Amino acid sequence: MLDTDILITGAGSAGLTLALLLAKNCPDLPITVLEQGPAPVAGPAQLNRVSALNLASQRVLDSLGVWQLLTAKPAYQQMQVWEADSFARIEFATTDLGALAQTPALGWIVDNEELRACLYQRALQYPNIQWKFDARIQQISASERQNLLTLADGSAYISKLLVGADGANSMVREQLKMPLAFWDYDHHGLVAVVRTSEPHQATARQVFLPTGPLALLPLVDPHLVSIVWSVAPERAAELIAMPADQFNQALTAASQSVLGVLNVQTERRSYPLKMRYASQWQKHNAVLVADAAHTIHPLAGQGMNLGLMDACALAELIVQNISTGRTCNEQRMLRQYERWRKAEAQQMIALMEAFKRGFMLQHPLAKLVRAVGMAATNQLAPVKRQLLAAALGNQGDLPAVARPGVISL
Repeated sequence: MLDTDILITGAGSAGLTLALLLAKNCPDLPITVLEQGPAPVAGPAQLNRVSALNLASQRVLDSLGVWQLLTAKPAYQQMQVWEADSFARIEFATTDLGALAQTPALGWIVDNEELRACLYQRALQYPNIQWKFDARIQQISASERQNLLTLADGSAYISKLLVGADGANSMVREQLKMPLAFWDYDHHGLVAVVRTSEPHQATARQVFLPTGPLALLPLVDPHLVSIVWSVAPERAAELIAMPADQFNQALTAASQSVLGVLNVQTERRSYPLKMRYASQWQKHNAVLVADAAHTIHPLAGQGMNLGLMDACALAELIVQNISTGRTCNEQRMLRQYERWRKAEAQQMIALMEAFKRGFMLQHPLAKLVRAVGMAATNQLAPVKRQLLAAALGNQGDLPAVARPGVISL
């Protein structure tokens, strides 16, 4: 039986970021990471799933020595959002922040698996992190004193603090019966890499169609973009089953040929889009982070950023506790984390839901109001700067490591 102070289930980006932050700032703290799959493998970006990272997340990864390890992290300098069948349109650029703002980009597109591999590579340098891969959780028992976790192979772990970073279908959340609210968006996200006949010009684009949004995210090659196309499940199945040339025609039409003719380059995949929100993030000596606690619609690309900030916030509070002689599982501290990050998650979920529902309204008057509102916003520099600051991760109650000008806890 292995005894550890902190047991993290899930070696995704959030779980690995948490492990790294703790190991870096508390070198004597015993940490164990369990992952149900194999260890991340270094290699070229496959681009099966990508995420948009904002400045706050970039600062965190840079402070951990991970940012420079990423080989594929194309920046985008502009964003264009418009509605397919109205004059509703808004554009953002780094120049909108004003001459005094030192902003290298509006965001970066990273490959999810390459990010995991780079985080893991960096974490291997810390001897106080122990690893267990291909670990199938069989049973979890959490009490006010400690946590007992048993694996399918018979091995067992005792920990002072158990962190569920094991994704949307979290075993920690399920076994500890933490209540979950959710609703199905009745859409699937279709993802693929596409070649464009016109260069993307380092611009992230999103068009709102009556059937759902289509995002075109710029990659390193000026003629390659990653798409996230939100459509009904039946339509997603149809699009995946189409011959390539037929799919290319449908996609080019949906994009309104903004990047010319589009040609799919990779396998088309889809996944269901659901909102999940755990109403309880902390129970006894167990706590949830990232997708185990919440998932949101991908239309604003903030899911990864939200999860990384959870990891940073929890690490910050644990480090503060340990540095002042307190424990890593103090209940007051865990409740503080829950209140802090719940507020941020609730705000993002509400914003995404309002945005999505707003664009679902197809009544001519609603479309007119939406178009006028977006056109007016596009002309108001102070309002655009406020929106950009939020998207960049320069607003809100950020963990210290993610704040502008701060590079450590």
